[in-house]
Amino acid sequence: MFSSKHFIEDVNHVPVTWIFENYLGLPEPLTGQRVRINSLFNPNDKTPSMYLYYNKEAESYRYKCFSTGKGGNAVDLMMHLWNTGFAEASKKIITDYVAYQRSGKICETKIIEHARWQVADYKVRQWTKDDAAFWGSYNISSKLLEKYNVVPIARYIMQKKSGDNNVEQEFEVVSKFIYGYFNQEGQLYKIYQPKNRERKFIKLCNHTQGYDQLEDKPYLVIASSLKDCLAIKSMNLNCDVIAPDSENTMFSDDLMTEFKQVYLAIVTVFDSDQAGIQAMKNYKERHGLPFIYIPLEKDIAEVVRIHGVQKAMAEFVPRLDIAVSKYLEEDPDHFGLL
Repeated sequence: MFSSKHFIEDVNHVPVTWIFENYLGLPEPLTGQRVRINSLFNPNDKTPSMYLYYNKEAESYRYKCFSTGKGGNAVDLMMHLWNTGFAEASKKIITDYVAYQRSGKICETKIIEHARWQVADYKVRQWTKDDAAFWGSYNISSKLLEKYNVVPIARYIMQKKSGDNNVEQEFEVVSKFIYGYFNQEGQLYKIYQPKNRERKFIKLCNHTQGYDQLEDKPYLVIASSLKDCLAIKSMNLNCDVIAPDSENTMFSDDLMTEFKQVYLAIVTVFDSDQAGIQAMKNYKERHGLPFIYIPLEKDIAEVVRIHGVQKAMAEFVPRLDIAVSKYLEEDPDHFGLL
């Protein structure tokens, strides 16, 4: 009798769903749904912050831990959990899967499209004094908000549709603190609800925040949110500022190559918590970018709000100067600098 081991020589031949289901002890098979669990890397995780989700582009399940910033495919997860390299993790996964097959079991997972909530409609409104007070506390002016296409929203409608596009559920959200982030083409890419603790952001599509507003400054700062971008831009420094969809989403290698060809120096400025620092370390390891953060508060925008813009600049600018110098030291021939 032939051994099934002869047919499993590559970890890529092991079903990704089996890896997640087997090692995480999931109560039900992964069939396309999104699963939320407590972080496997953060023992203090009181609110489940780790997700298993089906990535349509990769046509495979992946994981993301928002508590620590870790993420990737199934093998990446096991490498992190077992604290081992790719070869050793792959060998163990293959061995365990072969044993699973020899027991007579079969992994035949079918991925189906599950109904998900989506923003179906929204209505914009006029700016108010409450809006001015909120954004003004971060030193962000109406002129900056207009430049970055931030618009106040009166209400929006959430819909949940089935696979045949029939509306299963629908509800309306109304609040005086809802803001829409739009791109240059007028497309709404994110909803921001600063007073909603359960769900501050609703992402509608991918967008590099601040990319449309780049001004060919000599330096680039990568921040963790659009609000941080705006708070930094309000300081009138000689730098451009952008932000990914979240600090847990890294820019592509192609985009980073583009930035490195244009800017004299690039620095990351993320949150001062564990996830933010880890995300900046990831940029450092992958792209050689120096990073800074101000431990006074969670992020640079909160430093401005709580301590004032002058104090924020006194803390931020010297750190930024040091980080830029560090970048130039590591790549002194970049465009024949200085």
